[in-house]
Amino acid sequence: MNKTEKCIAARDYHNKGCNCTQSILATFHEEMGLTESQCLALGGGMGNGVRCGSICGAVSGGVMVLGMLFPATAEEGVAGKKRVAQQTREYIRRFQDRFTDLNCAELLLNKEIQGTQQAELLGVANHCGILIISAVEILCDYIAELKEE
Repeated sequence: MNKTEKCIAARDYHNKGCNCTQSILATFHEEMGLTESQCLALGGGMGNGVRCGSICGAVSGGVMVLGMLFPATAEEGVAGKKRVAQQTREYIRRFQDRFTDLNCAELLLNKEIQGTQQAELLGVANHCGILIISAVEILCDYIAELKEE
């Protein structure tokens, strides 16, 4: 799937009742080598009033996708852990540059939230939808960069 198709898939998962984390994970299930059901199960505990450290579920889902696509291996040892930590920090930085916050509750209070280009093109107007689509777009761009390295 290309970036637009991934954004549409994430929107559709959310519209079917999936939480933010599930929507991100399920969208990337093929690349991660997982089934859709496995991704929905993994992300099922996020959302619905349960927030892991109050971080936005779209961010959590993106971090999990990065971890699956670019895992730290036992052979890499500490160097792998550092690489994954750097990738995670960079993804979070890009999200935070766009939305200034990572806290779900704070993001939901922000009435002026503006989505990325894909969110606007898809006509997504609700807070969680904007965050999900924007996170997918940011994640797709970052994954493409990482694959070029």
